[in-house]
Amino acid sequence: MQQWREEKVNPGEDSFVRWLLLLPANEDEHLTQTLEDIAMNRDPILQKAMNKWERMSQDSSFRQAYEAREKALMDEAAKFAHAEQQGIKKGIEQGVEQGKMQLIRGMHKNGVSVEDIAKLTGLPEIEIQRFLQS
Repeated sequence: MQQWREEKVNPGEDSFVRWLLLLPANEDEHLTQTLEDIAMNRDPILQKAMNKWERMSQDSSFRQAYEAREKALMDEAAKFAHAEQQGIKKGIEQGVEQGKMQLIRGMHKNGVSVEDIAKLTGLPEIEIQRFLQS
């Protein structure tokens, strides 16, 4: 759909593109008109499919099932987006934790006392001890 809007694909020249654009065509009036013109003038199979789609979309039970499926797909996409954000957040937290661990170990290795590390980092001594033991 995006490539069609950017004029990177032409349904008039490529039957595969026509079929890919057929389902989302209801979201774009210009695309619908373009496909209808192609169907009427050049592609009787596409015309038959569009006529069938039109008849099916008049059926309220079909329309409800279609809308339910669309909603389910959008919900699933939202879940994936949320999971991705949670994964990124967790990865950042783990990276920060590893950075602290490396800093504390490096300071301790260079002879800085646990008390001084606590003062410099603002972390409690018990947490510093935990990093040094792990």
